[in-house]
Amino acid sequence: MAPFAVRISDEGLAEIDGEPLVTDPGQSVHEAVLDRLQQYAEQRAVAVEATVTDGPGAAHFVLEVSPDGSSRLLDRPSTPAPAPAPAPAPPPAPAPASAVATAIARARAAATAPPAPAPRPLPSQLAGRIAHINALATAGRLAEASAEATALREGLTRSAGTEHPDALEARAMEAYLAHLRGDHREATVLALSVARILCGTGDPQAPAAVMRAAAAWQRLEEDRAVEIHGNELLHMWGRLHGDGRLGPADERLAQRVRDRLEALPAHV
Repeated sequence: MAPFAVRISDEGLAEIDGEPLVTDPGQSVHEAVLDRLQQYAEQRAVAVEATVTDGPGAAHFVLEVSPDGSSRLLDRPSTPAPAPAPAPAPPPAPAPASAVATAIARARAAATAPPAPAPRPLPSQLAGRIAHINALATAGRLAEASAEATALREGLTRSAGTEHPDALEARAMEAYLAHLRGDHREATVLALSVARILCGTGDPQAPAAVMRAAAAWQRLEEDRAVEIHGNELLHMWGRLHGDGRLGPADERLAQRVRDRLEALPAHV
């Protein structure tokens, strides 16, 4: 599928594929663009690409946005769509809060580190261990980072319990590191375990956790694993639907999971 074409004017107006984008109250145009691209990714249950032009004469880049909202810059040049030549004018001064700066910072953060620890204050020892794991992952030492995350999760589980927020955060970090290593089966199993616990406790973050598990599941290739874990996703979505906690994007993604399961060979 061709990348979406995003244009942001100097006046702070944006359009995607020629369609004007309306921002919500208090929302920046940069956030609105990234949120809309995430919606497109959720609808398709797969990452989408966008060529971004941020104002006349600005640099162009290609951005990839995943269903879970993570984003990264793609290392290839983009070709902006033809546009009428603007009247001669001196180059605009760089704006520190431009869409380019915002998207690049957000994309690089998502591409180089595991999910950030919870925003609540953390004990210094725990914060230090999480920072160390992040540093290992950023350096590409994924096996060491995964071992550290597993040790952290096991220790937190013994001391605070499986359902403790810190233990769940460590498990979610394990899942993301498994994804970075290309072990999508382990990433799916770990992400599903986090979602299962949050669904069971009625946590408001449960729908987002199920969506993250679905993002890992969609990379599975073995039919039996697709069936087993796909059915578990649908079961959790069913519980959340019964509680009235699913949004339109969740419902669309659930339907895509159903469609994939129905397309599996009959012998699975």
